Amino acid sequence: MTILDLSHVAGIQLGGPGRPGGTAVAEPAPAPAEEPETAATPEAPAAPEARRIAPSVLIVDDNVRLAQTVAAYLEMQGFRAHPAHSAEEALLAAQRARFDLVLLDINMPGIDGLEVCRRLLAAAPAMRVLMLTGRDSAEDPLRAAAAGARGLLTKPISLATLREEILRTLTG
Repeated sequence: MTILDLSHVAGIQLGGPGRPGGTAVAEPAPAPAEEPETAATPEAPAAPEARRIAPSVLIVDDNVRLAQTVAAYLEMQGFRAHPAHSAEEALLAAQRARFDLVLLDINMPGIDGLEVCRRLLAAAPAMRVLMLTGRDSAEDPLRAAAAGARGLLTKPISLATLREEILRTLTG
């Protein structure tokens, strides 16, 4: 069992179901429904249906420590995670790579998350977006949905809950 101390990260609630606050325990990821990625060799190329890769998640938050910590946690859970710390960095990353899901802060300096969501979905309509906010506003869920997001999560959020919401969004 690996212990991941996240007590220094703002915006993440460390306690999870049955766990006191202070440390988050990273449990091994359950076996994915899909087969793990297989490498093709010149002698025996992998069949397309046998070649499965972990979901790729772009984490966009101007809080650098938060984005990096969430990326590290998701990597430990079997995802491919890429942190981005600005709207511009996120848009550039999405031009260079395909992401299955974007975890996107709604309030960022410069271009806000709502506009980033619109631009990402215009370029890749099949991409799924989950937005995060530190505010408890009645209008933010409506604004996020209008921009095309699949959901809006309010910080602080436990890493376990975040993982569950990501999995739910990817399979829904």
